[in-house]
Amino acid sequence: FFAGELLQSVEEKGCASSSCVPLDFSASLGNNQTFGYKHQCCQDELCNKREFQLPQKSSHPNGIKCPACYSVDDISCEPDFLTCTGTETKCVNVIGISGPIFMIFAMGCATETACNLKNISILNNIKLHTYCVEGNGGPRVTSFMSSILTGFFLLKALL
Repeated sequence: FFAGELLQSVEEKGCASSSCVPLDFSASLGNNQTFGYKHQCCQDELCNKREFQLPQKSSHPNGIKCPACYSVDDISCEPDFLTCTGTETKCVNVIGISGPIFMIFAMGCATETACNLKNISILNNIKLHTYCVEGNGGPRVTSFMSSILTGFFLLKALL
C-alpha cells in the first residue's frame, strides 16, 4: 500500500483459506493521494516469509484524463481533471466505509483491476466499493456517484 508522496507500507502475512484470490491494483486520486494494493497467495510451507514487492508506478502520461478528488467524512467533493499515467487507464469512483462514521469518497485514475470492487477490506477494515468508467469521463460520473453515495448514506443511517 502506498499513499501520496510518502511511501507508507502496511504488510500483513498469515494463513489464508483455500479460497484465497490474488488481487493487485493502483489508483491516483485527487489531492495527490496515490494508492497501491497487492494481495497474493502461495501454497508452499512458509512461503509467506518471502519479501513482498509492490510494482513501481509509471510517471508517463497515457492520454487519459479523469475527474479527481478526495474527501474524508463527506459524500461529495469538487473534482479537477487528472492526467492518468502508466496502466491506470480507467476513471474510478471510490467509496470507503469503516464503521458507522468514517467515510472516504474519491475519484481519479486506476488500473482496470481496481474496477467494480465490492466490500474489499483493507487497512483496519475499511470496506472499499469502486465503480469505473472509460477514461476521459465527465460530469455525469459525479452525478452517478452522488446517487450511489446517497444510497450508501441512507443504508448506513438505517443500520
